[in-house]
Amino acid sequence: MESYEESLHLSSVTTILEAVCDTLIPAVRTENDPFGFFSDSALAAGTVARVEKLIADIPDPKDRAKLALLLSALDSPFANLLFAGRFQSFTRMDPETREAVLLGWAHSGLQLRRAGFQALKRLVNVCYYAFPRDGNGHPAWRAAGYPGPLPMPGTLPAPLIVETIDRDTTLDCDAVVVGSGAGGGVAAGLLALAGKSVIVLEKGENPDAAKFTQVEGEMLGEYYLDHGLLMTQSGSMPILAGSGLGGGTVINYTASFPLPERVRAEWDARSGLSLFSSPRFAESMQRVQARLDVNTRFSTPGVRDQILERGCLAMGWHVDAIPRNVSGCLMGTECGYCGYGCRHGAKNSTAATYLADAAQRGARFVVRCDVRRVIQENGRATGVVAQVRTGDGSTVTLTVRARVVVAACGAVKTPGLLARSGLGNRNIGRGLRLHPGTALVGLFGERVEPWTGATQTRYSDQFSDQGDGYGTKFETVPIHFAMPASAFGWEGAAQHKATLARLSHSSIVGLLLRDRDAGRVVTGKDGVPRVHYDLSDHDVAHLRNGFRGAAQVLAAAGATEIFSVQQPPVRVRTGVNGWLDRLTDGMDSRGYTKCRMAYISFHQMASCTMGADPARSVVGETGETHELKGLYVSDSSAFVTSSGVNPMITIMGIADHVARGIAESW
Repeated sequence: MESYEESLHLSSVTTILEAVCDTLIPAVRTENDPFGFFSDSALAAGTVARVEKLIADIPDPKDRAKLALLLSALDSPFANLLFAGRFQSFTRMDPETREAVLLGWAHSGLQLRRAGFQALKRLVNVCYYAFPRDGNGHPAWRAAGYPGPLPMPGTLPAPLIVETIDRDTTLDCDAVVVGSGAGGGVAAGLLALAGKSVIVLEKGENPDAAKFTQVEGEMLGEYYLDHGLLMTQSGSMPILAGSGLGGGTVINYTASFPLPERVRAEWDARSGLSLFSSPRFAESMQRVQARLDVNTRFSTPGVRDQILERGCLAMGWHVDAIPRNVSGCLMGTECGYCGYGCRHGAKNSTAATYLADAAQRGARFVVRCDVRRVIQENGRATGVVAQVRTGDGSTVTLTVRARVVVAACGAVKTPGLLARSGLGNRNIGRGLRLHPGTALVGLFGERVEPWTGATQTRYSDQFSDQGDGYGTKFETVPIHFAMPASAFGWEGAAQHKATLARLSHSSIVGLLLRDRDAGRVVTGKDGVPRVHYDLSDHDVAHLRNGFRGAAQVLAAAGATEIFSVQQPPVRVRTGVNGWLDRLTDGMDSRGYTKCRMAYISFHQMASCTMGADPARSVVGETGETHELKGLYVSDSSAFVTSSGVNPMITIMGIADHVARGIAESW
């Protein structure tokens, strides 16, 4: 395959990216610019070099090739003649024409062009807004009153001790656990407690609170899967998952819901099992909640969640406190940065709980370890082969021999591991759900400072069951700059800057969709798992109803303006007759799929589902694969459908069940 640079022939990579950056974030003339935000530009901030590095970090070579073709098309006079009526390369256009061309891509009737625009917008905006511009500040941050990274606390929790692997090595143990998050961490801890020798292999780094800089761009690259760059193949949805010792539990928002009883019953009915409705599984969830100290003691709402609660109560709708796995949480400004790691040790991640338990009993941890395949001998899994990235950037081979292998790489990477290992079950990768997340944004007269307050403390299930067990859950999340800069629609450079400058007066109602209809993880011949997923008409209908409800919540809480995260956004003033219908009609006209609406997936699940029938599932009730003895799945891959709630406790409950079964079988 051609390299990224070789695919570009009309202009250099840097020249094209300079033109794109200067079009998306140029210096804008304005009468009132006390912080120099409007007069600043992406070029002046050195954004191009960061974008080039981010592109180089994209792990999938096919994605890099797509981006190269996109940039070539953007700078092609022939393509611009066809789509914009101008026989001119993008780099030679004046600024006004370049802006018109990008808007043409953004609103194109072709999904490929819309996806290309969204990809460039995300890359450029993250590279500009998510890094300090000068020292520890940024003109955009100052304009919005955003403090940026906070001072480092005087006392920090110590990281776990990890093994150093700097040459080809073979290790032996009873159980090797691939992945260390909610699934792998619990499995490792319980197997070690049962007296088994355990080795945990983690693809990411070893999180160290001293390195939780709170610089969004750095933290996304360091502690999120594939540097936070993983996307669905259609380009319609970014996929965020944790990557580091402790996995997603290190950087998640601490919401700790057990699997609802109605979903437990549904899973048993669909899977042909009796596990999920059983006392055994209930006890598993109770045990993990106790170990994580799940509570509502630290669920005092900040302004964001007060708005959600106020709006729901005014409508007479359901609202309640979110249980959280935290102890001694500060819940102030600092807690709003929890998605980039807790520097105070208040978050009871697996690194702080189950992996710490395992370490006390002799478990060993290897980080920067990419497991390539499972070793098979006489119809059993007997270990794994992995590549370990050393301190100098080179790679060495690690072979781990074990009596059992526990796969807990997450719902995107676990199917890839099974496929690379030669398993042929046709259900591997099928059934994928992504819990699509999106939002409506409200502007308020009061200061909200949406980056402050505990991460998530209030939710509403008013629209979570729209008659068939599926619908949308209302929650909020901390809003810094990377998310709105990427998700807010781009109507031109001046409007985009003006919207971000009002971030301190913005709040959201986030919509978490329990998606009924599935996508798929497909592992190519190159061993790379790729996500194929688009929203169905059924799920869009539930989202549409949820948006109407979210708008009413924001208006009832006092929002003076509401806008969608579509391209272009729909903006309405509340308090004017017919505003809700105008919002809905406008959103309908934009559309909800195929790169017209900003979505994000925080929860991936159900790609190696658990069930009684090998023709319809990948693993059985014990978590062992139908196809290969000694190989277990202990993560969200084993879900039967989407959970409808933040999945951490469900993952841990499954891992508790699987690990205890393995220990009992010995």
